[in-house]
Amino acid sequence: MSLLPAALAAQATQVTTPDHRDAGRLDVVLSQTGFSLKLKVPTVDVVGFEAPISNDDERAKVAIAMSELSKPLDLFVVPLEAGCFTTSANVILMQQIVDQNDTGRASSGSPTDESHAEFQADYVVQCQDMSALDRFDFAYFDRFSGSETLTVRIKADGTEQTREATRAAPEVIFP
Repeated sequence: MSLLPAALAAQATQVTTPDHRDAGRLDVVLSQTGFSLKLKVPTVDVVGFEAPISNDDERAKVAIAMSELSKPLDLFVVPLEAGCFTTSANVILMQQIVDQNDTGRASSGSPTDESHAEFQADYVVQCQDMSALDRFDFAYFDRFSGSETLTVRIKADGTEQTREATRAAPEVIFP
């Protein structure tokens, strides 16, 4: 019996073209009533291996990771005074298999092909008091031991700033 629902299992093996990067990225867009997040992180940072998924143990790890990634305020902790709550969370696994003889073409997954995969998540969070929202504490690094760095791009009031959150410095202060 598969540990993933059929739709999730099909999605996990879907061949697509992700925007592969060495480090994860978190885009934050602040508004007057809340914020949105867009997370892109290599699967190896989260589950410890690159796709394609080849056995039930790996499927279980992916399912657990997707469940945990579906709880953004457990990973990117905000001050309680802000009164924030998640209104939507969408997590998917994107996979690209590239034939090393033709780097632009998706392939069938032969042993000579290179595979890259990443988790992508989109979140919308509403807050009761945006003035109390001054930082994120990255519990993300406690949960995902393979992740060392996230590049954080913050957009607010027509400005954009880029910061770095790391395992050693797991806090980002907002502008």
